Amino acid sequence: MFEAMIAGLTNMGDPAIIAAICLGTLLGVVFGVIPGLGSVIAMTLIMPFTFGWDPIVAMYVFAGIIGTASTGGAVPAILLNTPGTIANVCTTFDGFPMTRRGEGGRAIGLAATASGLGTLFSIVVLAALLPVAKLLILWFTPPDFFWMVILGLIAVTFASRQNMIKGLAAGGVGILISLIGFSSVFGVRRYTLGSEYLWDGIEIVPLVIGFFALSELMVYTSRGGTIAQDAKVNLGGIKQILRGALEVFRYKSILLRGSIIGTVIGSIPGAGGAVANFLSYSTAKQSSKNPELFGTGHPAGVVASESANDAKDGGILLPTLTFGIPGNGEMVILMAAFILHGIQPGRDLLVNRLDIVWAIILGVIGAQILTTIVILAGGAWLAKISLVPVKYIAPFVAILSLIGVYAVRSNIWDVLLAIFAALVGFFMRKAGFPLITLIIGFVLGHLAEEKFTQSLQISQGDYAIFFTRPVSIILLIAIVFMLGWSLYKSAKPTKANLESS
Repeated sequence: MFEAMIAGLTNMGDPAIIAAICLGTLLGVVFGVIPGLGSVIAMTLIMPFTFGWDPIVAMYVFAGIIGTASTGGAVPAILLNTPGTIANVCTTFDGFPMTRRGEGGRAIGLAATASGLGTLFSIVVLAALLPVAKLLILWFTPPDFFWMVILGLIAVTFASRQNMIKGLAAGGVGILISLIGFSSVFGVRRYTLGSEYLWDGIEIVPLVIGFFALSELMVYTSRGGTIAQDAKVNLGGIKQILRGALEVFRYKSILLRGSIIGTVIGSIPGAGGAVANFLSYSTAKQSSKNPELFGTGHPAGVVASESANDAKDGGILLPTLTFGIPGNGEMVILMAAFILHGIQPGRDLLVNRLDIVWAIILGVIGAQILTTIVILAGGAWLAKISLVPVKYIAPFVAILSLIGVYAVRSNIWDVLLAIFAALVGFFMRKAGFPLITLIIGFVLGHLAEEKFTQSLQISQGDYAIFFTRPVSIILLIAIVFMLGWSLYKSAKPTKANLESS
């Protein structure tokens, strides 16, 4: 572990690594500033172009995007009252009122510094827990991993804001899609419809680009106009920005509490930055001696919001790197990048590829430091990107996405698959089905089938292996509890309605 960290620090001086961090930071900030795009589309867009790169260099690019998008999203939230990402919603409550009274620069300084410190806190926690996670994962056998995959999928589904039934349905469809192709275990072709293209299964790159990037662009194009409403952007000078950056340390307890909340919430699959954002803000307001100041342009509100939504980065990486369970859209794309570069997350990653783990950790740290500097220096200019009409942004991103899809395998059918996935994703969005659960179901479906088959091979076909190990029993109890609690919560309104009638 220590040797891998030293090697990672040594590599930080490599020009290719520096360029990768800068590229990831640039993409993360720009796509974070543009409301609605964010890190998922940035990672989706760059992923096919990293095919053939050194995996270490590619991971620094992805780490750069992960560590910067939420910070970039604070800029339009503060200056234009339009959150760049869903995790920046609470930043508008106090950030925009500060801008209206001429303190936009001060709010930018608060947000950039709180974001940077929150990210550093969570990454330090992640690095400290890795040795423990490495020991813990060695206790897990194939049956335990199977139940862990099921638990992760259910947790993500229940944490989504859409209808739970639709979330489960989308996840189930994702698992079914993962079964398409030739099964090396059973030696049969499944759901190929006689097509040779489907023999190898559905490729993850065109699927995620179609679902996440192209379908989102279709939504923007159908809406038209600009992404954010026009506004006069004025930061108020560099002195005001520096004042805000230093003022963060007046709110040490809020900063620390927000960082802890973000790290803990981030480690729960499906929760993510938005939940951490609201929880940290509401906690800061409830514990304040002057709660009436929140929502009127109070600096503490900006610190509480931004420290939490960026501290989630370290937390969300923990289940992804250790168990291979992605908790949000960013981690789904990171898992897809692992697959593209022949990396297996989980046991193999922690035991044999710690260089990849430290590339992500150090990449997030380096990118966050660079992002803080960029935001402090050019926040006003970056905010104007949100005012560019959609009709100019959408075609550029769409063409770049399709070029990336074709570049991976030079197969025109991949491009057609991406377009088909975009159409399906567009109508799923309109119908209220969460795309994230479908993609996570697709990614975890392969892993679930692999662990299920391995378990039966170990037990020679005895299904009791799934219900006898202590770890499996604990995970199964957690699954039953989660399902039972969800049914209980959904039944309460029905009972109330019956009583009222």
